[in-house]
Amino acid sequence: MPSNSSSNAARALDILLALGEADADGLPLGEIAIRVGEAKPAVHRSLASLLQKGFAEPTGRHGHYRLGPAITMLARRQARLEPVIARHRPGMTEFARRTGYTVYMMVQAGVDAVCAEMVSRSPQQQLWLGLGGRVPMGVAAGSVALLSMLPSADYKQLIEANAERYITHPSVQHVDAAVVLAQVRDAQRRGYAINMGYYHPGEGGIGLPILSTSSYEMNVAISFTLALEMMTNTFVTSIVSELKDCLFAN
Repeated sequence: MPSNSSSNAARALDILLALGEADADGLPLGEIAIRVGEAKPAVHRSLASLLQKGFAEPTGRHGHYRLGPAITMLARRQARLEPVIARHRPGMTEFARRTGYTVYMMVQAGVDAVCAEMVSRSPQQQLWLGLGGRVPMGVAAGSVALLSMLPSADYKQLIEANAERYITHPSVQHVDAAVVLAQVRDAQRRGYAINMGYYHPGEGGIGLPILSTSSYEMNVAISFTLALEMMTNTFVTSIVSELKDCLFAN
């Protein structure tokens, strides 16, 4: 049985993840409690601690809360990630300019994949995943690409840990651990991951794995979504080549 301190810590983390999905207006206490599956008094106590440390803050709407400035300050200290973002942002920007696609940089965060960077030519575009958004490792091409770079024992352990989440995650096709495992092995064979319309009607995706150049840096995956009807073998091969050209031109 977890200790009280560990359960309090887990609750605080769940609150932060819930606030991370909110817009600028934030979330009311009752909605936060529902999302984390805890009673309002317990959530309020944890929220008070987060407010005190600057990890959460009240919004302009009475009784609503959002992520606080301490989150951004900590993120800027992630020295392992920033050099990778700086190295690949120009290539992501060039690829977005050439193709019009929104481009994502995905990194592993525990059992999840998180969007660490995003380049879009159209701020008004309906985006699949925003900066800081997260999905279970194994959902969509970017996180499959991340799994494909891991040793067999590691990616199998992550797939097993997320098995129930695959089934409950919104999708338009059936996705379970066996489907994800097959996608990972296909990505290892191809050298990049493909999502053939599992999660959004008429929309697929491609994820290019980029292995870290040193133990100090992080593996990343560069991904983008595109119309499923365009995903012929010839076009996919061509567009992946163009992405590589943009990322590794220099």
